[in-house]
Amino acid sequence: MFNLSTNDQHYARYPSVLIDTFTLYKQISRQYADQNILNSIRQLVPDKILKLNSDALLKPLFQWFKNDFMSWMPKDPKCRICNIPLDIQLINGNSWKLRKTEVHTCGICGSKLIFPRYGEILRIAKIRTGRCSEWSILFGGILNALSFQTRIIHDYLDHCWNESMMDSNWLHLDSTLDYPISFNHPHFYEQNWGKMYEYVLAFSANSLEDVTQTYTEHWDIVQKRRRRKDKKNIEDFKTIYSTL
Repeated sequence: MFNLSTNDQHYARYPSVLIDTFTLYKQISRQYADQNILNSIRQLVPDKILKLNSDALLKPLFQWFKNDFMSWMPKDPKCRICNIPLDIQLINGNSWKLRKTEVHTCGICGSKLIFPRYGEILRIAKIRTGRCSEWSILFGGILNALSFQTRIIHDYLDHCWNESMMDSNWLHLDSTLDYPISFNHPHFYEQNWGKMYEYVLAFSANSLEDVTQTYTEHWDIVQKRRRRKDKKNIEDFKTIYSTL
């Protein structure tokens, strides 16, 4: 659990993991507005992409980021020597900057694979590996560095991605998917992954927004799911987020 001290009555109703997640996304959103960070990660983007106008650069940006820059960290990695699943030890971090560390160890040869789960954009950019959270944290930063107003989205099941403001609308972008599915296909997860949403939340520096309706074709069913779990309340979410 991250270090967080408050006596606000709203916090007591929710698990610490929720507060930790809100804290992480608040800090990510603040990094998206930090010009020094944005200037640093802009330098990662190849010049041939930077030279393109905004209408033409999204496709090559997606392809470069997914195929050339980032690597995917599987949840159950295997030993490269023995080709068997590695045992995992989780070491909790004490702040959003280092959320936890995964230590994967081979039971035969003893080789280790260490995977730190960073919340700092520049650290993710340095290790260039991760899962959907690391990918979306960094890709959102790159988009902001390229003057696309971008925020991070969390579905509270097992995935996160980005949205960018384009033509006065927030549009879905997911750097973990292949182009063109990665751009403006908000129903992809429900249609192809069988997502059964309760909450999909968008995080900006000063606000939290319920964007679930954007990502579901079954809003009435989502509302029924929410009513069965009445301990959660979007207004409480907003209040908590505003006080972090």
